[in-house]
Amino acid sequence: MTVTQALGWALVHSLWQCALAAAGLATLLAVVPPRAARTRYALAAATLVLTLALPVGTGLRLERTSPGATAGGAAAAPRGPSPELVLPSPESARRYAAAPTIVALRLAARFRARLEPLLPWIVVLWLTGVVTLSLRLASGWMAVRRLGELGTRPVPEQCVAALRRLAARLRVSRPVRLVQSAMVQVPAVLGWVRPVILLPASALTGLTPLQLEALLAHELAHVRRHDYLVNLIQSVIETLLFYHPAVWWISARVRDEREHCCDDLAVAVCGDAHLYAAALLGMERLRVTTPALALAAAGGSLIGRVRRLVAPPPVEILPRWTAGVLAASLVLAAGGSRLLRAGATPLGRASDAAATAPARVLRYPDPAHPLARRWDWALGRGARLGGGFGIGYRVQQPSGSPRQRSEKHHAERSHQESDEPGAGGFQGVPLAPVIADSGDEDDLALLFRFRARGPGRPALERVRVTSLVLPVDLERTPLVWLGPADDAASLTQLQGLFAQAPTADLQEDLVTDVGLHGGSRAVVPLLDGWLRGDVPSAVRAQAAEWLGHHADAAAVRGLAHAARRDPAARVREQAVKGLRINPFPAATDSLLVLARAHHDPDVRREAVEGLDHKSDPRVLPAMIAIARTDRDEDVQREAVEALADQGGPQALAAVAGIARVHSSADVRREAIERYAKVAAPESARLLLIERLANDRSPAVQSEALHRLMALPGGIGIPAVTEAARAHPNPELRADARQRLRESR
Repeated sequence: MTVTQALGWALVHSLWQCALAAAGLATLLAVVPPRAARTRYALAAATLVLTLALPVGTGLRLERTSPGATAGGAAAAPRGPSPELVLPSPESARRYAAAPTIVALRLAARFRARLEPLLPWIVVLWLTGVVTLSLRLASGWMAVRRLGELGTRPVPEQCVAALRRLAARLRVSRPVRLVQSAMVQVPAVLGWVRPVILLPASALTGLTPLQLEALLAHELAHVRRHDYLVNLIQSVIETLLFYHPAVWWISARVRDEREHCCDDLAVAVCGDAHLYAAALLGMERLRVTTPALALAAAGGSLIGRVRRLVAPPPVEILPRWTAGVLAASLVLAAGGSRLLRAGATPLGRASDAAATAPARVLRYPDPAHPLARRWDWALGRGARLGGGFGIGYRVQQPSGSPRQRSEKHHAERSHQESDEPGAGGFQGVPLAPVIADSGDEDDLALLFRFRARGPGRPALERVRVTSLVLPVDLERTPLVWLGPADDAASLTQLQGLFAQAPTADLQEDLVTDVGLHGGSRAVVPLLDGWLRGDVPSAVRAQAAEWLGHHADAAAVRGLAHAARRDPAARVREQAVKGLRINPFPAATDSLLVLARAHHDPDVRREAVEGLDHKSDPRVLPAMIAIARTDRDEDVQREAVEALADQGGPQALAAVAGIARVHSSADVRREAIERYAKVAAPESARLLLIERLANDRSPAVQSEALHRLMALPGGIGIPAVTEAARAHPNPELRADARQRLRESR
């Protein structure tokens, strides 16, 4: 099959493949609630990438599996039907029990014979569309560049200060330039390497300072998530698959959910969904068309975004239309796969491919033998099998093991890809009946995939951890099962594999295997050695994470040493997080020292957050001192937040004092925000009225005004009404009147 034929058939097959992907995404989005924006965005983005990967993979498969291809890559053009279309003789057809399969394959072959002469024209039309839309994409990129270069001028210093403050809260480390532009009428972000936020002049006069900050937070969220680059890749996929309506629908879902993700981050920063929704509606009055490659706060369906923020719809577990989508998906999958198999596999081999047997399991005859002996036997058997094979054994999980203690901790990291047992989708069948092992259901099963290449020792390719009761996909490779192993033998084996692991990813997985063992006295020295050793920083960070789950004095010493001296910031911060979750009493001592004296403000901030999880009488005075005297404002704000979370009378009194006398306006503003959220409403009202009248910073006064409006029962509205009438700052008076109008 020539390249043109393979490309043509890939385009044809993409019609049902992309439609099937869209149907699957529609079903998933019907189940996932609208509030889970990051999950919905990940599903939509993965589906969009899948729509490109499916036709690419199909084209490569058709070209490589065509029996008519010559050694030079060209195919002879036969006069009769191509080899992959040849049907079996009547005698051989009678040997097939599935007569409907033969009928389906004959119909597919007839369809292919009629469509094949049109393939070159399909490819020509596709190339014409791609070139046309590529020119359109290039013109859009040039328009975006002009937006960043023409008609820009500096913004007021207050806006720059607000941008820096928001960037610190959102952890945006890259420098972001903020300019005023005469070319746009809504805020927009341009660029990925050196991002620029364009702020229209009308936004400076038509929005309140808090509304403007909310919109800046939205644009910074785009910068933090690298959405400009993702949007460019998305535009390329749209260009390549321009002919398919399902791709455009999926791409629209990606853009909608991307805006929802940024909306959630902006709400988390400004603290009030109604304020942010009001900012969106105020901006809509200023809206004009923005080039497609610019990311603006007005993206997506504005009404849907506002409704999602302030009045989320009730969750319908399984809408009625989902059944129809599932049925259509099954029809597309069945019909399309039949057609693809007819084009890629000779019919005489179809039944053989369908009857491929599952992976077989070889069990070591005597599990009482030492693990090292069983392991060498498994490597020898696997090498003789050739290709890929797996080796597995189980270790006991005692009560209170690191795996059980860390279950909640890892659930909080659901936005990341987890390496915990059973994560990543439960495909396959439960392991226990496959290996015929009667171990406890809480035991861990350690699985190692190897590949035999030539006469040398098989190479380790993958490490997995699961349990005996969770489903596992053995990927049709033989598994050599060694039975049970004690902790000492297992750790020795893992240490040897770590020394031979060819990649840092494999080393990280092996560190996880070690950390999941229950015996801290044997585990901690290994993890501590890697944490202090000459290994990649990602491996050291993984070792620090698992040391946090072992309540051992040596684990605390290793984490404290890494937090103070490790050259990688990622490892230092992970070591502090390990101290936070470590239940050993000395972990609190280390966190106190780090929070007071470490040179890295990020480490001090992590230490303050860790102290918030410790119940020790020394924590409260340390938090108060850090909030007042630390040399970094982010650390001070973190300490204020921790004090408010504690919620006791002494802690709240300290927060109120910081709100009144702290030298930094940002810290005073943080204190006001936190105090208003956790203190009794009447106490909060008194503090907010006093700060609204006496604070020297307009930003702090505006925050007090905002919090007064949010107090329950409307007890702060009289104070806002008075501010609208007689506050000495005209901008605050206007802000108060605007808030009162919006509340009616």
